[in-house]
Amino acid sequence: MTLAGGIALVVAFGVAGQVGARALRVPSILVLLGLGLLVGPILGWLDPDAVFGDALFPLVSMAVGLLLFEESLKLDFTRLRGGARRPVLGLVTTGALLTGAGATAIAYLFLDLTWGRAAVIGAILIVSGPTVVGPLLAMIRPRQPVESVLAFEGIFIDPIGATVALAVANVVLHAEPVRLLETAGSGLLIGAAGAALLVVLIRFGRVPKETEVVLAFAFALGVYALAEAGHDEAGLFATTALGAALANQRVARTEPLHEFGTHIGLLLIGSLFIVLSARVDLEALVRYALPTAGIVALLVLVLRPLVAIVSTWGTGLRWSDRAMIGWMAPRGIVAASTASVFALEFEDAGAPFPQLVPVIFGVVLLTAVVYGFTGTPAAKLLGVRADEAESLDADGVPVSRTV
Repeated sequence: MTLAGGIALVVAFGVAGQVGARALRVPSILVLLGLGLLVGPILGWLDPDAVFGDALFPLVSMAVGLLLFEESLKLDFTRLRGGARRPVLGLVTTGALLTGAGATAIAYLFLDLTWGRAAVIGAILIVSGPTVVGPLLAMIRPRQPVESVLAFEGIFIDPIGATVALAVANVVLHAEPVRLLETAGSGLLIGAAGAALLVVLIRFGRVPKETEVVLAFAFALGVYALAEAGHDEAGLFATTALGAALANQRVARTEPLHEFGTHIGLLLIGSLFIVLSARVDLEALVRYALPTAGIVALLVLVLRPLVAIVSTWGTGLRWSDRAMIGWMAPRGIVAASTASVFALEFEDAGAPFPQLVPVIFGVVLLTAVVYGFTGTPAAKLLGVRADEAESLDADGVPVSRTV
């Protein structure tokens, strides 16, 4: 297949998966995973390594960087107000640490790994994500404040978890804490400087409003490339810092930038997941199916309920609300994409990590299925389902609500 044909196929199936998932009101990740496996290992229409060659890793890494920029644009801490503020803060701080540590121990228990490699899997499994949480909440319709807690946790946890995973992977790959500090520091500095420059241009440079999204896209690509030129893997830190800084500054109005997620973000998610799932080795997926099922069982039945109990302790939530929060922790596109990027990095370093992609993809698939089928019955059983569906925005966040 030619490069042009491969790109057209990826975009076509990526868009079709997103449209179909929204029409069916199911998490898009399930449809995209199925389509990617179909056109990749099942039918053999798409071989990303053959189509993109040596450009595959840089392109995937850049796409993940743009995706983290889009996720970080939602990281506006002023939205953390009201009765759900403490639960959300607990889940993305204490909860994230407990999830990472617990998932690391679970991965070590079920897989033949060193503690370092188990920690990479554990760190990746910190993330959740609005692209999978949003559709599930729309189906389950939990009452407030449960809906807001779960929606905002999904928004905030992705860039936080991805940053932790990036740091852990760097330590395991290079075993040089100084190098990690240099990589993270340079990336964060470049991202913050890029945000400052973009804010000045928007506020004082008379940038036409209709070009702000395209300009932000160009800035995200620019800070990624500049950071990568100095230190490998610094680009992901840079794009995360760029988005978070823009989300929390009050000098310039940046509301149009949220169109990034509506248009460019959806295109990125669809295309990226088609490419990544087309590279999945079905034999490896089957080989690690049993340990992956064991990992998911402990994540769902033990770790998440424990994390919810500890993170929401003393917040004033009812026990039924806390129980529902403990029964909702799917993994999404950021987990799958960061796992794929790290797997490529391990291969490039001459230290293959064959368990990483099939296990993470298996966890993504199984958690989406488990919570998709059990979420509504659990909400009814606990008595936390809203009487009427509340409208959610594209990120799965309750409209006109803050937490």
